[in-house]
Amino acid sequence: MSIGEIATLSACAAAAGAVNALAGGGMLVAYPVLVAFGLSPIAANATATVALLSGGVGAQLGYRKEMKGSAPFMRGLVLPCIAGGVLGSFLLLNTPPRQFAAMVPGFVLLATFLFAAQAQLTRLAVRIHARITGADIEVSTENLAPTVPVTSLLVAQFAISIYIGYFGAGAGALMLANLGFAGLINIHQMNGLKLWSGMLTNLTAAIVFSLQPSLVNWPMVLVMTFGSIAGGYVSSRVAQRVSDRSVRIAIVVIGVAMAAWLTVTAIASRSAH
Repeated sequence: MSIGEIATLSACAAAAGAVNALAGGGMLVAYPVLVAFGLSPIAANATATVALLSGGVGAQLGYRKEMKGSAPFMRGLVLPCIAGGVLGSFLLLNTPPRQFAAMVPGFVLLATFLFAAQAQLTRLAVRIHARITGADIEVSTENLAPTVPVTSLLVAQFAISIYIGYFGAGAGALMLANLGFAGLINIHQMNGLKLWSGMLTNLTAAIVFSLQPSLVNWPMVLVMTFGSIAGGYVSSRVAQRVSDRSVRIAIVVIGVAMAAWLTVTAIASRSAH
């Protein structure tokens, strides 16, 4: 790779890691770039999953103070995340490449919508839980000690993890809404648990993808890893102090543009055949 390509991939990984730490959606940044670099849709998905995994670790370190008292949830989420990640990654590997390429623009649009509506979905989930249980939604946002997660939360996370293993962009909104339905209110604690669940699922999928011959582009992964860690850690610290509204707007614009570009690319590819 040339110096320009290395710089582009590093910047892309840093941006994707930062976006993942802020609200999820890093795949919206990384996937189109890897496709533009010439990787097939499934190889780009697998490579991005492995490369951005390091950013999840960095972001998790950034949220470590917010995770005090969350051990019951963290332990409970391990099994559904791993099981869902395995199933989702195997579903991806058994999807014909041309079929997956045709599906991706729809996934990107869905992910963009979920990303844009994440705050609204989380607030709605908290309100619905409060209405059902009679709890006060104006509870202080100090780090609340969670109880053992209910079965419905774990079942929903299993389903979400299948999607993460298959494609994953926009899943952060689903995970935050799921935690809101479970009664959590502290957004920083919820973000920490979201990152924990995403990291477990993506680690599982990354292992599955890594065992497939010639699927993951390891030179690109190596270049992107350092940028992903830096972007994830720095953004996770900043996210706890500033509003991410401008970042959300930028990612939504990028997501719509990328969906349009991927659609045109898929149509051109079919026409060529």
